[in-house]
Amino acid sequence: DVFKIIWERERRADGKITEGRIIAAQYDGKEAKSTAIFFDDDWWEIGGKSMRKQFLRAPLSYRRISSYYSLKRFHPILRYWRPHKGIDYAAQIGTPVSAVGDGVVTYCGWKRDYGRFIEIRHNSTYSTTYGHLLRYAKGIRKGKRVKQGDVIGKVGSSGLSTGPHLDFRIKRWGKFVNFLKLKFPPAKKIKKKYRKKFNKEKKMRLTQLATLSSETEIPQKIKSYEEIIELTKWEK
Repeated sequence: DVFKIIWERERRADGKITEGRIIAAQYDGKEAKSTAIFFDDDWWEIGGKSMRKQFLRAPLSYRRISSYYSLKRFHPILRYWRPHKGIDYAAQIGTPVSAVGDGVVTYCGWKRDYGRFIEIRHNSTYSTTYGHLLRYAKGIRKGKRVKQGDVIGKVGSSGLSTGPHLDFRIKRWGKFVNFLKLKFPPAKKIKKKYRKKFNKEKKMRLTQLATLSSETEIPQKIKSYEEIIELTKWEK
């Protein structure tokens, strides 16, 4: 497997060199080859399609799904059957929880059985909720704008809970739906007015990637080659 990365470096006034943004990455393996170009605050594949989906596949790194969306689930504490219109992600206490998409925090506080709870409105169609949190991330409050992937809190067991997990739910037009069965719109494409500028940027980055020699150095912010593969992945 071959991995290539281009990233920025900045020389400070004191002479020290600091790492900046990753601006291009490429993975060439036995089963696949993929390239990511950073342009206009987003990641794009070379055909001009955004590599960022409308929502993350999950709001955290989890051990397992301990409870699925169901209209009839036996509650382990209350001991009776009732709907569970969300996904319970079992995870270690303190695991970072991320916003699955861009949006505005519409609720941040204690909410009965959900304990420490956050709700984010993403657009006129979708909103998501995050329950049983241990704590909120610094600066998270009602009215705060968040970006996809921003950490908004930590996994906990507050409220009516049997152990550390995240109760994650999504609303479509105000009604809870099964997140795991939703089909979202395809990734956006480069706007026509930016196409020429993007093509120029792409040509430059591809030339740079092609001329990179074999090196073992990787940016400090990338802890493993697996992160490069993840960076350059997208769904077909």
